[in-house]
Amino acid sequence: MVKRVSVFALAMLTLIMGVVVPFRKAEAAIMYNNTTDAYLSCSVNSNGQLQASMSVVGIKNKTTHIDIELYVEKRILGVFWSRVDIGYPNNIWTASTSNYSYSHTFTTNLPSSGTYKVTVTYTVSGSGGSDDIIERTETIQF
Repeated sequence: MVKRVSVFALAMLTLIMGVVVPFRKAEAAIMYNNTTDAYLSCSVNSNGQLQASMSVVGIKNKTTHIDIELYVEKRILGVFWSRVDIGYPNNIWTASTSNYSYSHTFTTNLPSSGTYKVTVTYTVSGSGGSDDIIERTETIQF
């Protein structure tokens, strides 16, 4: 009986690993039509000044336009996220370029201590295929 349970458990483990591992590897191997890299890195100093460094690199002679949107949220009651006033319409900072790459450091002052999440969305257009919509997020403490 113990042998039968052990064989069954091993068979189930093999089946699960055969499905989960390839799925996880496929996530890491995402390819884009018009983009080679997209990046976000955030820091906050002791005065509450947030710096969000972002960059996106398209493909020379393929990428034709890049749109960038950034917003900041604060965790409320440990469960909910609330949009932070960053001084732009709808509390979304936007930029765009016709170059194949873009980099910028966005700066704002956080209103109070807590957990914050910065989200940037890059929409990269070009002749390589449909638009790449790439979202990067980073959570920071102040």
